Amino acid sequence: MTRKSAIQLRRLQRLESEFRLLLPPVLKQCAAGRWGLFGQNEHLKESRYLHWPEAELLKSMAHEIRLIRQDFGQANPLVERFLDDCSLHSANVPGEPKLAQALLDEVERGRCAT
Repeated sequence: MTRKSAIQLRRLQRLESEFRLLLPPVLKQCAAGRWGLFGQNEHLKESRYLHWPEAELLKSMAHEIRLIRQDFGQANPLVERFLDDCSLHSANVPGEPKLAQALLDEVERGRCAT
């Protein structure tokens, strides 16, 4: 393993650990009715009132995890599921609280392992 790969691997492990710790409480807030985690209303001018630093941090971490994992030729199922939910934007998609509860249920059951 090269030095660069070792550094990337340590960064990846730290990011994934932080992501796993931050995700459940944010999902619980969203499931309880807070909007802004999955970005379903970003197209509305009222979305400026949905500013949620923890949600933005989760998205940023998820994108970085995905990029590092791509370098290693792997995927993180939990991150991929989260980013997939963030990409759903249509009239027939369940609301953010329902998406959050579904993902939270999977996380708590251990179905979305890293």
